[in-house]
Amino acid sequence: MDRVLIVSTNWVGDAIMSMPAVQLFREENPDVEITLLAKPGVMNLWKMHPAINEFQTLGKLIPTIEKIREDHFDCAYILPNSFRSAFIPFMARISKVVGARGDWRRAMLTNIIRLGDGHQQFEAMNILGVQGEPPAPQLNVPEKIFKGLEKGRVVTLLPGAARGPSKRWPPERFVELAKKLIAEHDVTVVLSGGPDDAASCVKMATAIGPEALNFAGKTTIPEWAALLKRSDCVVANDSGGMHLAAAVGTPVVGIFGVTDPKKTGPLGRSVILQKSKLQSREVKRNSEEAIRALSSIDVDEVCAAVLELL
Repeated sequence: MDRVLIVSTNWVGDAIMSMPAVQLFREENPDVEITLLAKPGVMNLWKMHPAINEFQTLGKLIPTIEKIREDHFDCAYILPNSFRSAFIPFMARISKVVGARGDWRRAMLTNIIRLGDGHQQFEAMNILGVQGEPPAPQLNVPEKIFKGLEKGRVVTLLPGAARGPSKRWPPERFVELAKKLIAEHDVTVVLSGGPDDAASCVKMATAIGPEALNFAGKTTIPEWAALLKRSDCVVANDSGGMHLAAAVGTPVVGIFGVTDPKKTGPLGRSVILQKSKLQSREVKRNSEEAIRALSSIDVDEVCAAVLELL
């Protein structure tokens, strides 16, 4: 086995949770050339990871298959559960294709892996066939100085989450938390997130006042990682930003509705706040149960968790 293709998951958080497995695979196979196939949305994240030799962008189907076929891989490891992620290496005629069953793709896999229980990071370990204690995710984060954050304690708030209201602590709670931290605990509060969070963070920054700094939608993924690394604590919903903060070594307060932190909790020092007894891996965007669970977590609880981590 000289050349290996790893097909990445499509979300920042899922990609980060698979990194410990990739690192163990690299340790066990130091001479193997690893190529990562990933969508543009997570490519710059993976480019900060030291275990990967080459990168291939997942673009249009036929050109992607043709490029993979030309590269003559010995084996492909499929981390996502989608049909397309297995179809590409199958059509590229890679002789060994390893992944979990599901989504009508069993016939395209030569090695079918049972994912097992426990945290999602162990699913990637099972697919890659590695064992041992999973290490912390590794990222080579660029150095960057952010105006207004040259000194003092910084708490970054990440109010966004891809699954909508069912994974988002109410925006007014983030505003109240920010005001409390600024007025009572002498910290600089930063709002951050991706382009989809920019509009809501502008509204929150206006409600908080001029003391809040808003970087939402203004950073690349490497810059976002640098911002989170500069922070002394991050308050986040169950989201890719939560996982990125943990991956760069920053303590995290994770606010969960009904998603299961035993499956998708951050891989680092954290305080998890969750009130729901119902815990599910999947959640509808407007799940009333999830929204109620998030709303039941009050500002004082989150503030206490922040102070504990600071």
